[in-house]
Amino acid sequence: MLKDPPILLLDEATSALDSESEKLVQDALERAMRGRTVILIAHRMSTIVNADTIVVVENGRVAHTGTHHELLDKSTFYSNVCSMQNIDKEAENKVASTPDNMEEQIGEAHIKQSSTNQGPNKKLERLESKQPRNENVKETPPFFRLWYGLRKEDIMKILVGSSAAAISGISKPLFGYFIMTIGVAYYDPNAKKEVTKYSLIFFTAGMVTMVSNILQHYIYGIIGERAMKNIREALFSAVLRNELGWFEKPNNGVGFLTSRIVSDTSTVKTIISDRMAVIVQCIASILIATIVSMKVNWRMALVSWAVMPCHFIGGLIQAKSAKGFYGDSAIAHRELVSLASEAASNIRTVASFVYEDEIIKKAELSLQEPLRITKIESMKYGVIQGISLCLWNIAHAVALWYTTVLVQRKQAKFENSIRSYQIFSLTVPSITELWTLIPMVMSAISILNPVFDTLDRETQIVPDKPENPGKGWLVGRTEFQDVSFNYPSRPEVTILDGFNLIIEPGQRVALVGPSGAGKSSVLALILRFYDPARGRLLIDNKNIKDYNLRWLRKQIGLVQQEPILFNTSIRDNISYGSESPSETEIIQAAMEANIHEFISGLPEGYGTVVGDKGSQLSGGQKQRIAIARTILKRPAILLLDEATSALDGESERVVMSSLGTKVWKDKDEQASTITSITVAHRLSTVINADTIVVMEKGKVVELGNHQELISAEDGVYSRLFHLQSNMKE
Repeated sequence: MLKDPPILLLDEATSALDSESEKLVQDALERAMRGRTVILIAHRMSTIVNADTIVVVENGRVAHTGTHHELLDKSTFYSNVCSMQNIDKEAENKVASTPDNMEEQIGEAHIKQSSTNQGPNKKLERLESKQPRNENVKETPPFFRLWYGLRKEDIMKILVGSSAAAISGISKPLFGYFIMTIGVAYYDPNAKKEVTKYSLIFFTAGMVTMVSNILQHYIYGIIGERAMKNIREALFSAVLRNELGWFEKPNNGVGFLTSRIVSDTSTVKTIISDRMAVIVQCIASILIATIVSMKVNWRMALVSWAVMPCHFIGGLIQAKSAKGFYGDSAIAHRELVSLASEAASNIRTVASFVYEDEIIKKAELSLQEPLRITKIESMKYGVIQGISLCLWNIAHAVALWYTTVLVQRKQAKFENSIRSYQIFSLTVPSITELWTLIPMVMSAISILNPVFDTLDRETQIVPDKPENPGKGWLVGRTEFQDVSFNYPSRPEVTILDGFNLIIEPGQRVALVGPSGAGKSSVLALILRFYDPARGRLLIDNKNIKDYNLRWLRKQIGLVQQEPILFNTSIRDNISYGSESPSETEIIQAAMEANIHEFISGLPEGYGTVVGDKGSQLSGGQKQRIAIARTILKRPAILLLDEATSALDGESERVVMSSLGTKVWKDKDEQASTITSITVAHRLSTVINADTIVVMEKGKVVELGNHQELISAEDGVYSRLFHLQSNMKE
């Protein structure tokens, strides 16, 4: 409404609302429609009876057009749908008459809720900022985690690769030693044999160095790739193992986790493949250079290495600065990935509001701080590097000056002093490279800290304990005993407060009530997405915490209001409901979900790829595929969370007929009892339930079947039912 558009598109805008909320929203939309061109898509005929023109679409074509009155007479399809939804011709002429006091109550409740919801966001941010970053995490030295999951044969390969790297490193100081020997031999007229000998030594050393370099990079490349693969697989497994509340934290969103699994883990390969081999090479070069130079002329060697502490201090400063810089940069990039992922996932909303430029501005803004940090850190690096180079030049000057002193005092031969200095000079690049690589590795390891934290985190809801799964099949008896619950991301908001309910095996139970009453939270607790803050939840008279969670969830089916499909074929999406279903079972489930005819009409049939999140299908088609997946599962406990809100009347009738059964029959015609729990805002879908549970503010306020509850004129259920009936009229 803030956009004030001349054309307003409403696609099932009120399907997820309870009766009271729908009445408020519907009234607001009625006011908003004035003076605008409005196009509505609806399965609930009650929301469009006052439309100027109703267009009936069948098989992609316009079948009939007209007003509600006209279509009741000339469109069999339209009149049948209205009949199924209890909208008859007599009801059309009635005027909705909501009691004034009810309007006031709803309005007051709405205003009160709005006023109380203004503050908690800031409070919630403060609570989240106070939470420890690594709760339930075992501290582990991060460097050793780089080698996660390597086998014994990999250790042998590392030893071979390190030996090859050491040989490559040794070649540098030895080259410095022999180059001076050849230089002296060239001035000896009788040293032809010596020159030939050292030339062959150089040739052989070159061949050995070539082989060792190839070997070190080959082995470390394999080890790096394998370590990255192991950590990536372990991280993906660790992410899926965590309880649902963990995913609701700000740093565990889709974008952050994607970056952590894909980008951050690639750092492991970079460290091992590109860095560790060179570090081993540099260390070997420095050690041999120290030993040989001390052997040739220990006085010259001591002077040459005397300035090393200055460079070491410079390296430490650089490492400390790099650690903070790379860590902040990585976090900024994860924020950008999260923003891009969110924009791509909701591209239709972004495009419909022409919000692309704002998203780009947000992305640019998220990179401003890293850019500022980079400028400052780059200047620091430049100064530190300049100081290091200055110190090295001072070292060269001191070494050359001290050479003349030793020769003048006859404490060393000129060739030995120069040979010792030459070894030192050729080792300088190795020292510089080592001091550059170490801070880079430290910085890279700091980027991996969130990866290691996730790997080591102990989930609060362990899926594999107890290790022995249950035997047989659940009966379905479910009991809530004084259950209180609040979501981990909103600990200050109580969702369920002293909730008590007993559901007997085979019962069809409906949970109804206003939005925010805690209905969907009841289903979440049965699936053990969360644990109660207080009280107990028993299934078949056994605490739900005592079940093997994987075994338990295999026997519980869930159909949500927003169906989740994977970017694969329709066949695969349905078959996720069972471990190894046959083609016949898949087709039977699709038929029961009233989707088989549509699938068969597609060019590739059941092999049709549904696209990312089912983007190639309509909302109703996605919902029916999700329902088919649950039907294939044949669960002992069936949870329906507004499962038919996206379906038309005919599909809803067929699907509810399948889901409303009290027994499943497997391929061997063996029957098993079903306990079904339905969350619904459309009370017409639950009037045949054995028990209807009316909830308000996390508590059970009324309990009974439809006839019992409707007879209580002052009851909550009766009020909601009459409100919904009046809206139909």
